[in-house]
Amino acid sequence: MDSGMTADAMFDDPALAILIDLEHRGFSLRVTGGELFIKPAAWVTAEIRDRLHRHKAAMVTLVDICDDGVQDRVAMFKDLIATKPIDVMLPALIFRPDTPYVEGVCFSCGDALDTARWGRCWRCSLGWRLAVGVSRAQLPSGV
Repeated sequence: MDSGMTADAMFDDPALAILIDLEHRGFSLRVTGGELFIKPAAWVTAEIRDRLHRHKAAMVTLVDICDDGVQDRVAMFKDLIATKPIDVMLPALIFRPDTPYVEGVCFSCGDALDTARWGRCWRCSLGWRLAVGVSRAQLPSGV
């Protein structure tokens, strides 16, 4: 999610209208490794391809945000935040509390990580940022 766009700006971006139009027309979109994929590919016209290319960064961001797994995490993390008194430190925001802390596995949900490292998967990282309201630019480098 590196489009550099704020959540508020996303509502005014043409990419949102494109995504809504494509879903209404029966297309499904997914993101893998930062690349946008659309199905059914046979329905993609030159005009659609051009629109996707011109708005790729915002489309990738929107598709990632709309991911069911991300939305599940946002809902749970917001619930966890809401259950803590305002003067208590922010809870750890762990999606599955019994997840072991091991290398190569997301410590929040237990999904495999893309490399043998310690940390959160992309869904838990994005869900955490959306629930807390923190943009990538506000995070320390390396987070």
